[in-house]
Amino acid sequence: MKKVVLKHKHDKKYRDGYLVLEEADIFDMDTMNEGERFVLKASDGTDLGLFYFGRQNRGAGYKIGDNLETKLDTHFFKLLFEAAKEERESLYNSGHTNAFRVYNGEGDGLGGFTVDDYDGHFLIQWYSKGIYHYKDVIVESLQEVFDYKTLYEKLRFDKNVPTHRISEEAVEFPIIITENDLFYTINFEEGPMTGIFLDQRDVRNKIMSLDLKKPMLNLFAYSGGFSVAAAKNGLETVNVDIAKRSLELIEQNFALNEINIDKQLLYTMDVFDMLKYCARKKMLFDLIVIDPPSFSRSKKKRFSVKDNYHELIEGALPILNRGGYMVLSTNASNYSLPQFKKMIHDTLAGREYEITDVMGLPKDFKTTNSYKPSKYLKVVFVKILD
Repeated sequence: MKKVVLKHKHDKKYRDGYLVLEEADIFDMDTMNEGERFVLKASDGTDLGLFYFGRQNRGAGYKIGDNLETKLDTHFFKLLFEAAKEERESLYNSGHTNAFRVYNGEGDGLGGFTVDDYDGHFLIQWYSKGIYHYKDVIVESLQEVFDYKTLYEKLRFDKNVPTHRISEEAVEFPIIITENDLFYTINFEEGPMTGIFLDQRDVRNKIMSLDLKKPMLNLFAYSGGFSVAAAKNGLETVNVDIAKRSLELIEQNFALNEINIDKQLLYTMDVFDMLKYCARKKMLFDLIVIDPPSFSRSKKKRFSVKDNYHELIEGALPILNRGGYMVLSTNASNYSLPQFKKMIHDTLAGREYEITDVMGLPKDFKTTNSYKPSKYLKVVFVKILD
């Protein structure tokens, strides 16, 4: 069997069970094809587990397990899917939500792909060509474990993120899903995203419970999931996104939920320009949601969570009412919760504030301590007291 040998200083990480082989940790490796299994060896020659070869970002492979004889066949994947399905039994029995993740990569036993259920319409997202090599056995195993209506796939390892239908049955998009008794439009065939970020379900539910009166400002609004939750909680909303298509999606979701569009404002604008506009117009909010992409680049500005998030908070503070909330969210896996909270503390130095909630991924986005980047979502509710 093929092998990969680690640099000496990186042995401990993998002895402790780290699940993704990072290219920077490799000392020597055999020539390999995508999907090929190999043994990971410490610098002293000790076996550290069985992996499959699959390039993704800075990764070169994913751990299969400690048994070097394990085969990635239907038996292997059926066991993974059966365990994953059992863990999500409460969601399957929920009367208020029918869209959630049914398999979450490393958290459910093997990294490189995820599977989401949108009211019985399944979507596989492939993150490496390596795991895509096993598509047929994975699909066969899904068919035996899950009862779905249609099955689609997105090839995330392709920069164009093409979407294909796998099942013989098709569905006409958009479809409508239910989450916490609210409704959202979903489309698998319109770019890399689907119309909602399923990992923010608990945050949207939390927003519905806040006791607020004044309007909400939703920066990077996308399809308006946070705004729908806030509007159902009685708030007027102001929504801003640089993409015109996002405003169409927001209007559709407001209409689905019988929300009065006349009380919701929509802007196609850069968020930094919007913050300045709100300050000039003396607009004030009880709730400001800041959920930017980890990285973006425009003609005006390069943005990264690590370097620029504090600027968004600084821009939001002058237009937030006393007693109002900022919902600060990031999905940057390379930015830890302690780092994120320190940035918030440093930015709010001199202000009186309270962190009322810290949230992460919902339970269907299962994570593992053996791969900390799997806990990528960090959401901090900050109440400004002065």
